[in-house]
Amino acid sequence: MSDALQATEALMNRGPRPPGLPAPDERRRLREAWGATLEEFASALDKDVPDMEAWEAGQAATDPADDIAYARLLQRIRERLPITYEPDWAALRRTVHNTPGRKPDVLCDGCGQEIGPCERCGLPTTSRPGSRWLHRGTSCTTRGPLIPRQSDALPRPPLQLPPLRLDFPAGPVALIDYRDGALFAHLSKDRTSHCPQTLAELLAWTHTEGLGAERLHNRGHYQSPLLVLTGAATRIVGLPETLNAPISRLLPASHPVLRALDAAGWQPAGRGMGPWSRLQARTAPRGRVTVHLAVQPWGALSDGGWELDALSPEDLTRLLARYADTVITPQGSTATCGNQLMTALRPPKQWTSDVSTSQRILAPPLRGALTEAQTPAPPEAPPAHPVARGWDPADVQCEEALDWFRHPTDLELDDFEYVVGLDVNFAFTHAARGIKVGYGPVSPTPEHRPAFDAAVPGCWYVDLTHMPTNPRLPSPFTPTGAPPTGPAWYATPTLAYAQRQLRATVEPIKAYLRRGPSGPYLEGWSARLREAYNTVLHRLGIDPAATGDAFFQARDQALALGDPLDWDLLRLIKATGNGGIGKLAEGPTDLERDPYEPWPALRRVTWRPDIRAAVIATARTELHRKLHVMAATTGRYPLAVLSDCVVYPATRPTPFDLLHPGDPLTENTVRSFTFGARFGHVKLEGTASMEWAARAARAGLNPASWIKDPTTAFDGPSEEDPQPCDANLTTQPAPDTSWRLF
Repeated sequence: MSDALQATEALMNRGPRPPGLPAPDERRRLREAWGATLEEFASALDKDVPDMEAWEAGQAATDPADDIAYARLLQRIRERLPITYEPDWAALRRTVHNTPGRKPDVLCDGCGQEIGPCERCGLPTTSRPGSRWLHRGTSCTTRGPLIPRQSDALPRPPLQLPPLRLDFPAGPVALIDYRDGALFAHLSKDRTSHCPQTLAELLAWTHTEGLGAERLHNRGHYQSPLLVLTGAATRIVGLPETLNAPISRLLPASHPVLRALDAAGWQPAGRGMGPWSRLQARTAPRGRVTVHLAVQPWGALSDGGWELDALSPEDLTRLLARYADTVITPQGSTATCGNQLMTALRPPKQWTSDVSTSQRILAPPLRGALTEAQTPAPPEAPPAHPVARGWDPADVQCEEALDWFRHPTDLELDDFEYVVGLDVNFAFTHAARGIKVGYGPVSPTPEHRPAFDAAVPGCWYVDLTHMPTNPRLPSPFTPTGAPPTGPAWYATPTLAYAQRQLRATVEPIKAYLRRGPSGPYLEGWSARLREAYNTVLHRLGIDPAATGDAFFQARDQALALGDPLDWDLLRLIKATGNGGIGKLAEGPTDLERDPYEPWPALRRVTWRPDIRAAVIATARTELHRKLHVMAATTGRYPLAVLSDCVVYPATRPTPFDLLHPGDPLTENTVRSFTFGARFGHVKLEGTASMEWAARAARAGLNPASWIKDPTTAFDGPSEEDPQPCDANLTTQPAPDTSWRLF
């Protein structure tokens, strides 16, 4: 028998090749469709439950034979499921209706047949996840119909990596640049190093060289390293200099670099590779290996709150390393970092070692951590949320920052020549430290006529129209500062302020409450940012406890002699705090999303619009308390408020005229505002003339939004002058900006 004939016979006698593992979503979908738990799968495959959970999420086993056994189990389940098995269509992006009365001319990419009619309305219907057309309500999935596949390839061998060096000698960040014909790395502490010349090798190099950082909680994960590619390095590793997908901002899955990464054992987690990516080793024998990748020419460090595109590679590495040391290793926009910092300080899952078996097991949840994604109450939900379907948009809780201004009185126009703007340091991060967060679900139906309890987080429907108002002060109950005109939904901190400080009678009509366990979830998060802020101030030579003249002298010296990178770092810390709070209620970003269709952010345990509402309500009411005390002790009333900035009339263009007019010895008697660097203290935002503020108000513009740079042109006519306001508002002397902190 010839060699060719013998080889042919051997191939036929071997039988079909074992199936490969499907995508992670398909693994979970098949297990749930069969009605099996993770524990049952783990027992059948002789695995621990945590390993099974990681296996299902996308990792592979150390032994390729285990992967084959897992794939065969899933294949048998797939073959035994009825043909009417319904996939998880919520994972598909949207539903598109073809033109009524027209026969569909689109074929299903899963089964090759024409698209069928919609079961709801009878119109031809398709689902298109990405760029694929598929039947809706059939057995077709994004990978094709659910039928046995005989040509799946064997799983690739595991990516062999040495144990992680937990002393992290290379630091948290490596910036890859190109010089003298080769790639090289900028590391922390002004070090440089030779590095590999391909992206796949660079990812493995971050692990072997010991890049990373300590975990922020002893039960959490170690911080994954950050790899930054400059424009020159981006070209060398084969990535395009610009992304041709302006909406998705993702590299096409067919790009050669992604194919090379997949062949080397790496794949992007989440939606794909964009300006910020999380790349994971597909089969890591020693646990999950993750590297954060930032592509600088794609806008990773010029957008998202960073604004660092003007820095040199050396300065950029220093700044990112300082940020990683004091806050968290960068892994996305500053808002993303602020949100990730919450879960890093209070991990939703904690791993420990079994004393008897020395294996890692999933321990009970950490006390005070958010462990499950929660559905908001209808008044707390944004209009696009599924629970908002049928809910009146006018009947939604509106806990937002103040945006209010008024016209100066005739007496103020005569007595005051200037206006002074004060900005509260880290007002929202400071307010987050003590709010109570409900760890459990909200009540599914509203409680009627409950007694108000300031210790219970929730959303209360209350009528506060009986509260007296002062036209020279904004109302603390609405974002516009106008008095409420009827019953409305309020977060607990707003009503607690009305009851305790304003002595109001609070009688809720109904309420959605979280009566289960609660606690100060954001206390450690606020403390971490405050510690980072104080660390940078000390490095600049500013004592965070300094106030008044001592603070100004230290600040002036720091402005002249301090490292400019540290001033950038202060800005980034503030952006991290504000952005992290904003992420608590992140909205949808998919432009093709159906109304009331869930979006990915809803799966996060930190997607909690109720927490954001409580933080903003606390900051707004605390600012109102200071305005009230200021009016009672000095007789000064604000002209404008915008978020954490307040504009007051003044006789001189200096904040000292406002804080302690007259005798400097009375400085400590004005307890509403204190000039200093601490959280909750104030700094000067800017100064301008009273005429400027009056013209801005007549033009319908909030002076607090422009006080930082009064020379900025305003568009729109004033009431008394038909000419554009910019011709009137930019003719005054340049303002004194020497009081600014940063």
